[in-house]
Amino acid sequence: MKHWIITIGVALLFLSSCTMMVDEADAPRKRIKLSCADTRLESSFKFHERAKDYLESYYKTRKESELFFAWYASEDSVYMAKTISKCWDKRNKHFHAVQNIFQKSRILRRLVAQNMRQDSQTQISELFLDDYRKIFVRDIQ
Repeated sequence: MKHWIITIGVALLFLSSCTMMVDEADAPRKRIKLSCADTRLESSFKFHERAKDYLESYYKTRKESELFFAWYASEDSVYMAKTISKCWDKRNKHFHAVQNIFQKSRILRRLVAQNMRQDSQTQISELFLDDYRKIFVRDIQ
């Protein structure tokens, strides 16, 4: 008698769990991005936008640290644009967008360098001295 009760209980448990299963056709599917070049290009443009925001912030606040952040965000943008060449799904549109990023970054870096301290101003914040010595040679004496 006890075996029948256990068997019926297990059967009911099994049947109730089967009714809770979701049909695969009804289940929502997540969209997976398989594009390598598009995502890298998008992040490259985001880094460039961030660099422009830092430069704009420098013009508002005149904090020299914003120039350094703009420089490095621009470098990150160029790096991400260069990695597109390793992607399997690159197209002509990616080539032209990369050339666009290179040109924009070159102009942005020129603006950053123009706004750095002049040779007559020899002191720079100790916070950035070691990190940026190689990049801004004329600024750090």
